Amino acid sequence: MTEVTADDNGFGARNPRLEEIGSAAAGIAHDINNQLTLILNHLAMPDLDSARAALRRCTTLTANLLTYCRGERLKMQPVDTVAFLHDFVDGLWLPEGIRLTIDAPEQLPLVRAHRTALTRVLTNLITNACDAMKGRGAIRITATPGVIEVTDSGPGIPYADLRSVFEPFFSTKGPRGTGLGLAIAREIMRQHGGAASAANGPGRGARFTLRFRLHRPPGPGSHQRRKDI
Repeated sequence: MTEVTADDNGFGARNPRLEEIGSAAAGIAHDINNQLTLILNHLAMPDLDSARAALRRCTTLTANLLTYCRGERLKMQPVDTVAFLHDFVDGLWLPEGIRLTIDAPEQLPLVRAHRTALTRVLTNLITNACDAMKGRGAIRITATPGVIEVTDSGPGIPYADLRSVFEPFFSTKGPRGTGLGLAIAREIMRQHGGAASAANGPGRGARFTLRFRLHRPPGPGSHQRRKDI
């Protein structure tokens, strides 16, 4: 819990949470300004595909900030991860040098998830993978019961950074990164009652693992029991 102190006038002297939000807003405003400059340049060329890509990055940045500031609570529903992943990939934009594959059986147990929030998590992971591989390489999304893994063929995560990658404002991208994408991913998975973890693959590249609760349909009479309580 964040502790708020008060001065003699009764006003909060310092709120670390507000300071974090202010830092996040400043960083993302800087990034959005850079993307808007790129959009203008691409439209002048014209290069509509690059302009659309920059616009999508702006949308992701603002969505990340809103999620972090609101501390949104998510309403879960049963989700077919196999169907979800195929729909997600169908709507995904990737650089020409990136090859993405899905490794999943035809059917898996349903999980408890929020589709929009899960899309946000996977978009962050895919974007980070593309950045780490500098636009050239392979990404694999693997689905097993209650688990989604995203691996890439990039350089992997430095061992010293593995414990910090999910911390707010930690970034290996320098001025290009806000350090919020993975922090938000971890928070979203926490709200799912699951978890997010990071590791390096057996060869090279990063591996991010998302763990979910399986959907348990209510048994016979469950509605009646809730009514009687």
